[in-house]
Amino acid sequence: AAPATHDHNDPLDDFIATLFDDPAGNLQQRARDFAARHAADTISRRLKTFCADSPEQEAQAIALQVRRWLLDDVRPIAIITEDRRLARRVRAMLEASHIELDDTGGWALSTTSAAAMLERWLESVEEDFACGPLLDVLKSPFISFSERIEHLAQVRRLEQDIILHENIARGLARYRHHLERRSARLPDWSEPMQRALQQMLNRLDHAAAPLVPLLEGTHTAGSYLTALHDSLHELGALPCLAEDAAGQRLLDVLDELQQAAGYSDVPLAWSEFRNWLGRNLEQTSFRLPPSNSPVCLLTLEQSRLQRFAASIVAGCSRGHLPGPPPAHTFFNQRVRAQLGLPTWSQNVARKLHHFCRVLHGAQQVLLTRHAEQDGEPVAISPWLELLDVFYHSAWQQSLEDTELHRLVVHPQAQPASPDTARLPDGETRPAPPAPAALQPASWTAYTHQRLIDCPYRYFAADALKLKPREEISEALSKSDYGALVHRIVQAFHSDVDWLPGPWSGPLDDSQRDAALALLTRISDVVFKDAIKDNFQARSWLQQWRGVLPDYLDWEIQRQRDWQLRSVELKAERALEAGLNIHGRIDRVDQRAGGMAVVDYKTGKPPARDAVLAGEAVQLSSYALMLEAPVTQLDYLEIGRDQAKQHTCAGDEELQQLLPAIEQRLLQLHKDLQQQAALPAWGDKNVCGYCEFSGICRRDMWVHDDV
Repeated sequence: AAPATHDHNDPLDDFIATLFDDPAGNLQQRARDFAARHAADTISRRLKTFCADSPEQEAQAIALQVRRWLLDDVRPIAIITEDRRLARRVRAMLEASHIELDDTGGWALSTTSAAAMLERWLESVEEDFACGPLLDVLKSPFISFSERIEHLAQVRRLEQDIILHENIARGLARYRHHLERRSARLPDWSEPMQRALQQMLNRLDHAAAPLVPLLEGTHTAGSYLTALHDSLHELGALPCLAEDAAGQRLLDVLDELQQAAGYSDVPLAWSEFRNWLGRNLEQTSFRLPPSNSPVCLLTLEQSRLQRFAASIVAGCSRGHLPGPPPAHTFFNQRVRAQLGLPTWSQNVARKLHHFCRVLHGAQQVLLTRHAEQDGEPVAISPWLELLDVFYHSAWQQSLEDTELHRLVVHPQAQPASPDTARLPDGETRPAPPAPAALQPASWTAYTHQRLIDCPYRYFAADALKLKPREEISEALSKSDYGALVHRIVQAFHSDVDWLPGPWSGPLDDSQRDAALALLTRISDVVFKDAIKDNFQARSWLQQWRGVLPDYLDWEIQRQRDWQLRSVELKAERALEAGLNIHGRIDRVDQRAGGMAVVDYKTGKPPARDAVLAGEAVQLSSYALMLEAPVTQLDYLEIGRDQAKQHTCAGDEELQQLLPAIEQRLLQLHKDLQQQAALPAWGDKNVCGYCEFSGICRRDMWVHDDV
């Protein structure tokens, strides 16, 4: 800390030495002795403290104090902190005020785009070229297999046509397979693009070749680093990294690690090498070239032997001053002391020494902290707490900067903005009209349902033709399972290419075993490709096999009362000029007097009351597509262990329901042609699964707790 011999005539020197370097006597007595030696309080002219309510307010206070000092022509100024998050906040606020900082602290090399590219490349190799890290690598500015624009166009085709459209999550072999299938399926698909993508995949394969054998077993650090260098060379990343400041720093670190690895032949597993590499990138700082700014941002260690006109020691919490003891994997503090390695107590003493030198090294010093973060109290640094208590004991007053407290909440203390435009009004419930040119020429059952659920959802999906980005899923989702079940049932009842079936002749109890065997064969073929692509498909197949007997029982019973007419029926009907409704109906049965519409559901079907009230309109829309009279609407719920029929409406109910729904649909179409507003309802149930909640900004104008 302070030197053992100090100048009693310099109040600040005496203050620091008495506080931190003179353990004799209790704190109260030392404070009284100090006050007796110095009749006037001169400490508060050089030292101030500031306790903010939050990290944001602390950053605002620091930026404000820097601006005040610059206006008073106080320079150079130092902002000294161990809290990098706080440092980033302060930097952003000062740069918003057009005050440049000389950031000698820099930031961790691991946070740079160059290190991020390296990390994502290693993840790609580890995870069999998973689409997420792979696309990040290919889109990185450090990777380009051809001219940049041409390269990005190829990456986009790989992402949109192969990964997203084919739902391929990982595997170079699978990317190649689906690329070839797409080329065979779509002869007009660009042959040059297909060749370029094949070359891209081959390049990635060659680049990963040096690393893949090292994923298993143990190898020396030098072997890993040599393979990594060869891999980056094959990837074509080395020249681009060398042209970037952070990239060159990354290459320098890899060279330093390669030299250090030459002194050790200790074998490491891949995970150990990755941890070692990551730790070095995290501990290495990347700094931009120094600037001529009068404001420096630096750490406590970097403040050694420097003097400033004014200094701010920011983030004076126990978590940073002195900070927690580091976690050492192999040696505790006693063993480290016996081996002559730096111990925690020595590190704390060194930090305290630097802290005291900072207090000495400027004419004005402000020490800041925040009392809370995320609603949790933040413990004050014991050094700052000791300083506060000592000063209060000596002079019965506080070092807290009340003037800064007053200014930091004053509106005029905030940086002025040249933007004089009026602020936007608060968000209200959107209710746009849909121009006639944007409205669909033909409606589906889903279009109809979206309009009933929420007019704004219809506006976004059917008028603007918006749709969410497709998600890549390695696990078979419930909707995917439903599509497979539909295909199996379709193949059982009709001729489907490349699948067994269909069943011919009547179906009754005497034919049950044969029908079950056919359904099982169809199921195995349909699920075969899904099992290759999705690790959960096998469990879905087992669930479907478990429900097959119950489904077959329903099918036999159904054919006693109804005759199957069509499956996967494409239907269309013109309700009036300019309004067509079309769709694909899972199943249509018939008997004397009318037809029945059946829809298969692997999820929970709508309630009967919702159908009769005209809120769930899928089956009703299907019924309107058919010319012949419909006398029954059914959902077949294919659950975990049973197939259960839900009859939603019978003949008498449909005689009232279908004309009412048709009349409402015609009126809705007329209103839409007249530019009727399409408001967002904000219904909690619909919004829970709506894909456009981010567009209507429901949370800005609906308060569910009110």
